[in-house]
Amino acid sequence: MSSHAADLARCLARNAEAVCRRYLSNGHREGRYWLVGDIANTRGRSLFVRLSGPDHGKGAAGKWTDYVAWRVMLRPLAGRPFCAGSAASPQHNLRPSGRVA
Repeated sequence: MSSHAADLARCLARNAEAVCRRYLSNGHREGRYWLVGDIANTRGRSLFVRLSGPDHGKGAAGKWTDYVAWRVMLRPLAGRPFCAGSAASPQHNLRPSGRVA
């Protein structure tokens, strides 16, 4: 990562709650996390953003996880599996955990 991008990521992580309040305003703080429906700022409790922690590595502030993807992937489809032995939907796009940007 370039030094400017790394500096920006660290600054956003240090101010994760302010970033969430601005861009994920339909969510709320619950303990060390900001909870909201998804990255489109819908209401809900699927997306978790860590508000405090180290600058990088395990437990870092600013890391986010969207748990709805796994529930959708595990839900059985009505006789139309994406591939043999899987209930994955071809229309669902999984996003790996990342930093708030």
